[in-house]
Amino acid sequence: MIINHGVRGSTPNPSQNYLFFGGNTPCVEIKTEKYQLIFDCGSGFSKVNFSNDLETILFISHFHHDHIQGLAFNNYDTNNSKKITLTSAHSDKTDTYKYLSAYYSNPYFPVNFIEIINRFDFLDFEQVVNDFNDLNINSIDLNHPGNCSGYSITSNKKKFCYLLDNEYEDVQEEKLINFCDQSETIIWDGMFLDSELSDKKGWGHSSIEQGITLADKIDVKNFLISHHSPSRDDKEIKDIENKISNKKVKFASENEVIEF
Repeated sequence: MIINHGVRGSTPNPSQNYLFFGGNTPCVEIKTEKYQLIFDCGSGFSKVNFSNDLETILFISHFHHDHIQGLAFNNYDTNNSKKITLTSAHSDKTDTYKYLSAYYSNPYFPVNFIEIINRFDFLDFEQVVNDFNDLNINSIDLNHPGNCSGYSITSNKKKFCYLLDNEYEDVQEEKLINFCDQSETIIWDGMFLDSELSDKKGWGHSSIEQGITLADKIDVKNFLISHHSPSRDDKEIKDIENKISNKKVKFASENEVIEF
């Protein structure tokens, strides 16, 4: 199953008008028979419950604060020494450790959380691909300031794609279609509307309409638009969703469970 724990972009918004779709920043969890796979650790990461019976792998797309700000705020069981594999196709294990340690230490954080918690097994992405080869794990470079990685996971012949923080350009179309085709579920960055793109050029995000157009060209069962603008409330999102004719396209909402 797939669970969206966070669907908001840039900064959490806990306001009353955001309760239906949710105000937490990105975190997606997939559970299979053997694995617990987590994509990004925004503020929604606080809702992840770790399973002792499953191998847990955390994939980081990049290190902007809305995708890592929840790492220290999960209710870790201090009596449980289970290790969590942590990796990123964005950087090698040394840099991944360095970036997270810097974020979670003085002057930005009161303690050196990464060292104190001692729960993460930092691995290079290529090693994760090889070590967990019963999962077909792939990555794709996305168009985002400072770079960003998208991911695909295939388990039991079902494919999932995670494509947050990408500023879509026409030259990406063929590559994205090939990467995502025949997917069960795709998570798409739809932070902006087409009408907002001219003022947001270079910000590293796509539009809702670009996602809808791409969904028409891909063999996919569920195309979920996520990374909602922190200023776009439930009413506006629902109004937009009601106008979408392609029924496989919908807006991601927190705590929604999708079969996988």
